[in-house]
Amino acid sequence: MPATKTLPQCAHDAIESAIDEAADEDPVILWWDDGGYLRDIVEHASTKLHCEFRAAGQTPLDLRADAPRDQTVWYVPQPSSDDVDWFKDVEHTGGVVEQHIGELAARCFGNDRLHAATIRTAYEDAEDREKVSQTLYEELNGEGGLPSLQGLQTKIVLDGHDDPVQFVLEHGTGNLPDGNDLLKIRDLLVDDGVAAVEGESDAHTIVERTRRWAVAEWLVDEGLEKTLLPEEYHPEPNTGFGVSRPELRSVLSKTAQKRKLANVYLDPDQRFWHDVLRTYDEPWKLVDCPVDASLEHRLWNEWTQSFNSRDYETCVTQAKQRHDRLDSTYGDVPWTNVWEQAIDVATLAEELTTWEERGDTSDIVDLYGDVDGGTWQIDNAVFNLIVSGEPETGLPGEHPSTATLDGLRSSLTESRYLEYLTDLGDLVVDQIEAGSPFVGEKHAYQFFAEEQEHLQSGQSVALFIVDALRFDLAHELAESIRREISQLEVEESTWVGTLPSDTEFGKAALTPGSKFSFNINLDDGELVPERNGREITNHRRQTLLENDGWSYIMQDEDDEVGWSNTRVAYYWNDIDETGEKELTNFEELFSDRIEAISRIICEKLRKGEWDRAYILSDHGFVSLPRHVDIDDLHPPAEAEKVTRRWVASKDLDDDSPGVLLDEDTHLGYLDEDARVSILADPIQRFRNQGLPDARFYHGGVLPQEFVLNFVTITQE
Repeated sequence: MPATKTLPQCAHDAIESAIDEAADEDPVILWWDDGGYLRDIVEHASTKLHCEFRAAGQTPLDLRADAPRDQTVWYVPQPSSDDVDWFKDVEHTGGVVEQHIGELAARCFGNDRLHAATIRTAYEDAEDREKVSQTLYEELNGEGGLPSLQGLQTKIVLDGHDDPVQFVLEHGTGNLPDGNDLLKIRDLLVDDGVAAVEGESDAHTIVERTRRWAVAEWLVDEGLEKTLLPEEYHPEPNTGFGVSRPELRSVLSKTAQKRKLANVYLDPDQRFWHDVLRTYDEPWKLVDCPVDASLEHRLWNEWTQSFNSRDYETCVTQAKQRHDRLDSTYGDVPWTNVWEQAIDVATLAEELTTWEERGDTSDIVDLYGDVDGGTWQIDNAVFNLIVSGEPETGLPGEHPSTATLDGLRSSLTESRYLEYLTDLGDLVVDQIEAGSPFVGEKHAYQFFAEEQEHLQSGQSVALFIVDALRFDLAHELAESIRREISQLEVEESTWVGTLPSDTEFGKAALTPGSKFSFNINLDDGELVPERNGREITNHRRQTLLENDGWSYIMQDEDDEVGWSNTRVAYYWNDIDETGEKELTNFEELFSDRIEAISRIICEKLRKGEWDRAYILSDHGFVSLPRHVDIDDLHPPAEAEKVTRRWVASKDLDDDSPGVLLDEDTHLGYLDEDARVSILADPIQRFRNQGLPDARFYHGGVLPQEFVLNFVTITQE
C-alpha cells in the first residue's frame, strides 16, 4: 500500500486543523517535536499558511520573550512535559501539536494507520534516530513519488536499502539487524520469492540460503534444468512483462565492491551447487554464469583437457568467452586475469604447433617479417605471456589453475620456444649458405635513398629512431598510436637491418647518403661502418644529419628549439640499455618503455602537426627463456675482431662456428677483405667478455635481430 500524502502535506494539515479548532482568531500553535527533525518542514508549512514561525532556542521559555500578536507557530524541538505550565494559555486559546517525524510519517499512510504505526515505533525504538529520520524525509518529501509501506519499512530496517534480496546478496550479514527486525527481513525475503529462508532465524543461515537461491536463479537463467535443484530453490517463473534478469546479476552490475563479491561468489569454500555441477554433462553451456566456484573449477578442468588434446582453437574461443563474462562482472580480479592468460597460452600453443608442422623453407624475411602473418607473432605471444606474470598466485589454492597454469606457461616459453628459435636459426644458416637470401629486400642502409621523395619534399618530417625496437614491439607501438590518434594513417613495413645487428652498424646505416656510399670494412682488425669512406661515429652521425638539415635530439634532452624544426631526428636508447643490464624482469620494463615512447611520439605529433613521421630501429634482439644453459665457444684462432655473437677477419675458415658472411653473400656493403662469422644458434656465444646479458642479446643472424618493422605515420 503506497503513502497518500507527503510529510509537508501532513504538516500543513496538522497546523491548519489546529488553527481551525483554536478559540482565538489569531491563535498560537505550539508544535512539540520529540527529536527535532521537523523544523524545516514545520517552518515551510507555517509560511504557506501565512503564520509567523518562531523556534525555541535554549529552552521552550525562550518563546515567551516576545509575545505574539498575529497568527504564529511556536516550534519546540523536544518532547512536551507536564512539569511546567508555561503554555496553559496556548492550550486554551490556541492549539497544540505533539508529533515527531515518525508520527507524522505514519499519517502519510492515512488509509492504513494501524499498520503505519510500525513507522512510528521504528523511529521511537531506533538506536540512531537521525538515520531513520533521514530515510523518512527522503522517502516522503514528495520527490520521485510516494513509497509503499513495505518499501519504507524495508529501508528503515536496512539503512536506506529498499530491496532485501539485493541487500543480503551484496552485504551478507553486515548491517543485518537482529531480533524482530531480522525476522522482518526474513519475511520480506520470503515475500520476494526466497522460499528457502522460511522459518529461519539465524542471520548466517538466512544469508547463505539467499545467496544459494540467487546462484541457482542465475544457473537456471543460463540453461540449467531447475528440476536438478530442490524445490525451495526454484526461481519464480518470468511473468512475461518487461526484461527479467537474475537478482545477483543486477547486484553485480551496480555494486562498487566487485572485487569483494568475487571473493564471495567464487570462493571455493562457498561451492553453492557443487553436487549438481560436479557431474553436470555440459558445463560450458553455463559459461556465462560467473558465480559458483564449482562451475569455475569445472570449466578450468575441461579447458585443460582440451588443451592437452591440442584443441587450441576451442581453447582460445572458450577462454575468451569466460574471460569476457568475468571481466564484465568483476573487472580486474585474479579469476579474470587467469582466463586472460589462458587466451595467450592457447594462442601461443597454436602458433608454435603451426610452426612445428609447417616444415617451411620459404624466404626467412617473408616468413618472419610478414606484417599480417609472420612468425614474429610467436615472439609477441611469448613476450605478452611473460609480461602477464603469474596471475594464478592471486587465487585460492583450490583453484585448479594453481596446479596447472605454470606448467603450461613454462613449457611454451621455455622448451618449445627455444626449439622454435633453434629451428629458425638453422633455417637462416641454410638460406645464407645456399645463396643470397637478402637480394631484392629493402635494406635499412637504403632508407634515406628509398624515402628521398618524402624526406626532401619540404614537408615537416620527424624520425623517431628507437634502439633495439624488435619487430613485435614496433607493432605494439604502431597499435598504440592508432588507438591514441585515430585520424593518423599508420603503416608498417618490413626492412632488413645491417649484419652484424649491433648498434654501431645499425645506427650507422640510418644516416643520410646514397645507398652506394655505405660500407662495412675491416680496418686493422676492426670491423667499422663507413659512409663515403669515413667511419661513422656518434659525432659523425650527428654531423651528417645536421648537414642534411635535421635537428639531432637525444633521449632526455630538453630541446624545445630543436623540436620546432621541420626536420627532427630523435634517438631513444632505453630498450637496449635496459636489456644489456640483464635485469630480471626486462620484459615488463620493455612494456613500460613502449608506453613511454608512445606518449612521447603522440605528444610530439599532436603539437608539431608533422606531415610525416617514421619510427625506425637499428636492430632487434633475442630474449632467451629464463632458464637456459649457454655454450661458451672459443673463437677461431685467426679471428681478429671478437664479440659475443660474431667474429671477423680476412681469412676465417669456412667451417668456423656460425654462418659465414663475405662478399659472396651479396649484402651490398661488406668489404671484400672482411669475412664475418655470425652465430645463429640461440644458446651459443663466443668466449669474449663473460655473459652479463644471459637472456638478452643481439648481433647474430636470428630474424628477431635483423628483420625490422619500420612504421610510417602520415596525416590522412
